Amino acid sequence: MRTRTTALAACLITVGCASPATSAPVAVVAETWVRVPGLPDDERWERGLYDVSAIGPDLAWAVGYTGWEDNVATSLRVWNGSRWQSVQMTGMKGGLASVDSDGPRNAWMLSGGFHASFAHQWDGRTWRRHQLPTYGRDVAVDGRRVAVVTDADVLTWNGTAFVRETRLGDKRTRLTSVDTEAGHTWVAGYRDPDQPVVWHGHRGRYKTTPALPKGRLNRILQLAPDDVWAVGGDGEKPLLLHWDGRSWQRPAIPQVRGEVNSVTAFGPDDVWFAGRDLSRPGHITVLHWDGRTWTQETPPQVGTGLHAQIERIPGTSRLWLTVNVLKGDSEKIATFRRK
Repeated sequence: MRTRTTALAACLITVGCASPATSAPVAVVAETWVRVPGLPDDERWERGLYDVSAIGPDLAWAVGYTGWEDNVATSLRVWNGSRWQSVQMTGMKGGLASVDSDGPRNAWMLSGGFHASFAHQWDGRTWRRHQLPTYGRDVAVDGRRVAVVTDADVLTWNGTAFVRETRLGDKRTRLTSVDTEAGHTWVAGYRDPDQPVVWHGHRGRYKTTPALPKGRLNRILQLAPDDVWAVGGDGEKPLLLHWDGRSWQRPAIPQVRGEVNSVTAFGPDDVWFAGRDLSRPGHITVLHWDGRTWTQETPPQVGTGLHAQIERIPGTSRLWLTVNVLKGDSEKIATFRRK
């Protein structure tokens, strides 16, 4: 059964927040998550997944890596409605990987590393590879608009190549995540050593949003220009922020330690988060916001969880959850689906 807790209303960062530990008691449930077989070698070490993008119940993409040190290669898999299958591609050396899609004939993924980086375009029949000027960190797709962030730049696709739209980073500032929709682009990053930064772009012009609390941001998700989520951690506590069009708010959440790795949503009142829970070492925590109430869920533990990616499955109420699990001095992959 699901246990619900009512959290305090989100409070403005500029005013200060009550401690999540005292304002939002923990609620845990595991029965709603089931293990789904991945690839045959997912139990082997030296492999993990970084990103998942689902188009519907019969199509999803997931990217990550296999190998160690100089032998690291980007890996790609596809869900065909009944099982995950490996997708064999060329020029996939390096462990930097991201994927996004907005339909069965429009998906983009990043691969490569510091020596060479590529964006791959899926048109419904084949993947086409395009060189990037430097290694890409994240990709976001909205129709014909494709945005890629590198450490310093926002790149966009002009139909034949990626060109710089703007430079936001410098020697102390790096970009980590991007989302784009309806002409608005949001970029997350950090300024050394531990100052998160978020930029909002519209029609090619970007401005920095108000100051944020200390930490690092892993992902950013835009539902509307006045409904944006950014997630990460500060080394000890999760960092989960919401933009309401005027200011950033830090809601009180059930999770009191650890970090949030990823965020997805079916709508403004159906938002899901996943990450590590350091208050229960080895466990992965899933958080849900329904517009009024926070719920915390714990998928079945299959080892020490290191990283979690959550993704909604359009056309259903289900979700994918991929977890990188400690194995020796490396990691393996576990895949779950919410009933």
